[in-house]
Amino acid sequence: MEAVRTILDSTIPLAALAVLCHLCWVGIRRSWDRLAGLDRLRQSVVPLKERQRADTEALADLTCRLEEAKGRLSAAEQRTGHLQRQIDAVDKEPPVFLHILGTAGGNRRAFRAEVQYDTAVATAARSAGKPVNPVWRYDNRVLVHALDLQSARREAEHVFPHKAGFKVFFHAPVP
Repeated sequence: MEAVRTILDSTIPLAALAVLCHLCWVGIRRSWDRLAGLDRLRQSVVPLKERQRADTEALADLTCRLEEAKGRLSAAEQRTGHLQRQIDAVDKEPPVFLHILGTAGGNRRAFRAEVQYDTAVATAARSAGKPVNPVWRYDNRVLVHALDLQSARREAEHVFPHKAGFKVFFHAPVP
């Protein structure tokens, strides 16, 4: 028993000394951290890291939205260019004159036709000193509102007679 007591008496003070040294080390380290301001810096770095992460996500979102907006803008610019080319093409074409005969209503249908002024008659009129209306140099279309195709032909022939040099060509009725 004496041997056990001797071993315990020599071991316990060593263990107590080791615990005491560890506690001193922890205390010194914590106080050094506090003195150096590292604890405060760590506490201030954590919110900054979170803020940086949030800002990075927001930047990525804005970059994605910017790319989408650039795509929509380029599509709109292409469409605008296409429409401008169409407008330029229409501007280069000669005008089309539309003559409307009859009144739309009830059971009347619309019939489409084209009217041309005969060039031989126009040449004869010019040589006789009569002026020819410049409208006939361009396309002339007629929209006749009538009950049927025969009455539409009669009305067009009445306004644009063949004897005066007009040629009327009818198309299918307008739905």
